[in-house]
Amino acid sequence: MRDKGKKSEGASKVNVSINENFYYNKKLSLPTVIKEYDNIERILLETGYLSCITIQIEDLRKVEQLYGSNIYLETFNLINAKIKELREILLRKADIFIIDIYDVDTFVIFLSSPRDDNTKLLYHLEEITERIRIKLEHDVFTFLYPYLKEISRPTIGHALEIQNPMINNMRLIMQLINGAKKMGQFMSLKYDYTGRYALQRIIVEERISTVFQPIVNLKTLDILGYEALSRGPENTEFYNPLLLFLLSAKCGLSFELDSLCRKKALESARHLDTDKKIFINTLSMTIHDPEFRGAYLKGLLNDLKLKPENVVFEVSEKLAIDNYALFREAMSDYTDLGIVHAGDDIGSGYSGLERIMELNPGFLKIDMSFSRNIGRSFIKQEIVRAIVNLSEKIGSLIIAEGIETKEEYETLRDIGVIYGQGYLFARPSEELGDIQKDFV
Repeated sequence: MRDKGKKSEGASKVNVSINENFYYNKKLSLPTVIKEYDNIERILLETGYLSCITIQIEDLRKVEQLYGSNIYLETFNLINAKIKELREILLRKADIFIIDIYDVDTFVIFLSSPRDDNTKLLYHLEEITERIRIKLEHDVFTFLYPYLKEISRPTIGHALEIQNPMINNMRLIMQLINGAKKMGQFMSLKYDYTGRYALQRIIVEERISTVFQPIVNLKTLDILGYEALSRGPENTEFYNPLLLFLLSAKCGLSFELDSLCRKKALESARHLDTDKKIFINTLSMTIHDPEFRGAYLKGLLNDLKLKPENVVFEVSEKLAIDNYALFREAMSDYTDLGIVHAGDDIGSGYSGLERIMELNPGFLKIDMSFSRNIGRSFIKQEIVRAIVNLSEKIGSLIIAEGIETKEEYETLRDIGVIYGQGYLFARPSEELGDIQKDFV
């Protein structure tokens, strides 16, 4: 019987004369497989097999291409620190953590030998991989979204190789890493399809709920109306509205989801004991929905006992409007009923001034990025002041989003912004309550 403590002839030590970075990536502060080869091979020889988990952050290269290597390194180190935290929780100290030689956006974890013969690591390999994926996905999205503004997920795979005396151990190790990467790609594709199916079920079963956030007159603190905000099912990733709509865009279901959210918002508004305005978000593409315009919409509003003049459609600026003439024609079916159009997220996306010029919306909603710390930014104050002056001349009303502090509220009010909304006044809720006024 072969002695597992000895190296087979096929397991001869790899002697290489290459750049030191192949041994240790100094910038990323992580060793490579060459540096840890002896320790990795020892696990293979002791156990007779070797398993690993690969964590690929493929979108990191986009960050580097768009923002340069310094931002890339900062983001990489955030993810690296998070993975090290997970190692403390989910893995053992003897497990070997390296960076891929040829793909520096891939982390590799070689799992150490079982503590005793009764423990078979391969029984738990899939479970460990899944736990890492679940705990890491949200953090990777959080770290990359500010730069990419899209869904970013780690690609996590696992694989196992059995020692073969006919094959050099280094080749087996590299096969193992490549196998884990391929498994990760397969699992990533699987999650994409299962996620799309889950979203389709939510849409078909209409499992979307609506919460409302008040829009407040910044001088009198009277409530102008409420913005209807959509939520997916609780205890799922779809509950987060940002993820919900990003995933729908990735899955090609933006129109279907947006139409449902609009329908649910109107139905929910029927139960509100209020004569205030209801602001409903919609994508520019869904304004063209032939099943929602004209007589159908008029009948729906009658059934729901909603006055058309109290309905405001907020059209997001985050998607381009390709043809303003067609958009105005479609909007006429709504405005003829008395429904008002609001330009949402002004300043966050495509050609805000062009939209104002072409569409002259009744309300201009300033993106929350302008509200954030506006009291400390002369440039933000002057931009908002210019928008206020413009709105007065064209007959639009300004609403500032995302007001969270007394300083932001006072600065916006003093500049001349008429209306605002944000956590300072009230958080979104299914019920319509009074706003907080203890900040005055």
